[in-house]
Amino acid sequence: MGRRHILLFALISLLLFSFFSCKNKNTPVNVTKPTITKRQIENAKNIKVNILRYEQDLFKIDQKNMAAEIAYLYGKYPDNLISNKAWENQEMLAFLKNYLNDPTNKQLYNDTQIKYSDLSKFKNEITPALTLYLTHFPGESVPDFCTLISGMDVQMPSVFGYENTIFICLDMYLGKDYKQYSQAGIPKFIQAHCEEKYLPTDCFTKVLVYKHLPDKTLVSLLDNIIDAGKKIMFTQTMFPTYSEQDLLGYSKEQFQWATKHESAVWHFLIEKNLLYDKSDDVTRRMIDETPFTRDFGNNSPGRIGWYIGYQIVKSYMRNHPGTTLNDLLKMSDSQKFLKDSSYKPE
Repeated sequence: MGRRHILLFALISLLLFSFFSCKNKNTPVNVTKPTITKRQIENAKNIKVNILRYEQDLFKIDQKNMAAEIAYLYGKYPDNLISNKAWENQEMLAFLKNYLNDPTNKQLYNDTQIKYSDLSKFKNEITPALTLYLTHFPGESVPDFCTLISGMDVQMPSVFGYENTIFICLDMYLGKDYKQYSQAGIPKFIQAHCEEKYLPTDCFTKVLVYKHLPDKTLVSLLDNIIDAGKKIMFTQTMFPTYSEQDLLGYSKEQFQWATKHESAVWHFLIEKNLLYDKSDDVTRRMIDETPFTRDFGNNSPGRIGWYIGYQIVKSYMRNHPGTTLNDLLKMSDSQKFLKDSSYKPE
């Protein structure tokens, strides 16, 4: 880990519906909502989204009076963001100064402030999604959001959660053609997901869904595939107008390939006895972010397991229309789930 990234870990406590396909890919299947009261519905409609612009306060501090400035920010931001007494740690203050004066970080800050001078567009997209979220999970609360500059650290999640706050690394959403990404050696297939359109959905797929998934260790490839499918279904429910292609993070060509070869991919997994394979290598090949899925050649999209998993989940929901989203997410027997889904790609 570079020295300029150590600062982030010193300041941040990193503990760290729907389009369905079965017989007709364009026929929607609605996720059943739980019974909720009128008061709960009104509370969901009146939600307010709170966004803390940490990167703005951090880059505007008076470096000649750093200790006092950090002490002030400690009082302004949640305790899990800035360590208590951090301003008394001279080594940490030195790291902070190096981080703030790093030319790359300064450029990232300037560029994020141009693109995200305000986050009204994000608010407009996330608010209705959170409203839907609260109708499906009325016992939950609206999270706070906090924006950061990660220094283009691809080892750090672009969006992550801690307690009831969602942290967003704005420098990882500057567009796939942002020149600094290539200069930093970030692969093109990673850059493809650095688009602003993925920011709202990532908050659900990468953070909020984990509040509702079963506390289960994913062992087999089938476990991982269905888990991925549930995450997409969860996000699709909150963003019903988003295309399946965008929810999967695929280009038009990648989505067309996945649709065309769905049956072939499924039969390959069965014939090679991969569904119940427990090796990390198989899971990485089918689930992890990669430029393509090597079992199917350079023209295939990466993360093909996500696509297959989503088709299985859609098939299950089509055959069990009374299932609520919470019921779906809590199911933990992957083998039974697959059987009950009656998934049979043509």
